Amino acid sequence: MGAPSLIAFDVNETLLSLDPIRSSLEGIFGSDPPIGEWFARLLHGSLIANALDQYRPFGAIGAEALISLAARRGLLLRAEDAIDALRPMSTLPPHADVIPGVERLARIGVPMIALTNGSSDVAVAQIDNAGLGDLLARVISVEEVGMFKPDPVPYRHAARAMGVPIEEMVLVAAHDWDCAGAMHAGAQAVFVKRPGSAWGMPVPPPERQVDGIETLAAAMGA
Repeated sequence: MGAPSLIAFDVNETLLSLDPIRSSLEGIFGSDPPIGEWFARLLHGSLIANALDQYRPFGAIGAEALISLAARRGLLLRAEDAIDALRPMSTLPPHADVIPGVERLARIGVPMIALTNGSSDVAVAQIDNAGLGDLLARVISVEEVGMFKPDPVPYRHAARAMGVPIEEMVLVAAHDWDCAGAMHAGAQAVFVKRPGSAWGMPVPPPERQVDGIETLAAAMGA
């Protein structure tokens, strides 16, 4: 992996834990809620939005996915209740390795940003709430281009907005599809192997795979 001029972090699951969403969904589905299935349907909805040129906020797609998931289980979930269940998204806590890892990475002097499928207002609230606001140069939402990752457009937009060639940007993500999308767009990628994550794309994984942000910082000499 070449030395990057820009580090772009995915947000949900990469930097922030979805545990509060798990707790929220227990109120709908009971113990062991299907949070993985919900997130997969959320991604599915964003891909369909891309394909049909029907962009709408990630939160709206998340609520639609939750209503659909409840219906599949014979539950009637009102739109307002789905939205309420997902309110913790704006206050998700960072994983334990994130703050110390990002602080170490800041020492090497490479600009860092967040690049997220979430809407701008939610993403900024997430980053500020997690204590990362002073460590990241910018929060870039796909809302700026109306196209969700893993389409190439958001990655190229982020590099262009920060004034670096796409090949000098490295996307750090705990999602194989996100890393694959970044590499397809011409960027570098680092796959963060959070518990339960595994590479399942029809392309080889990136050269660098780490178990957390502190490990990434060490690997980059920070």
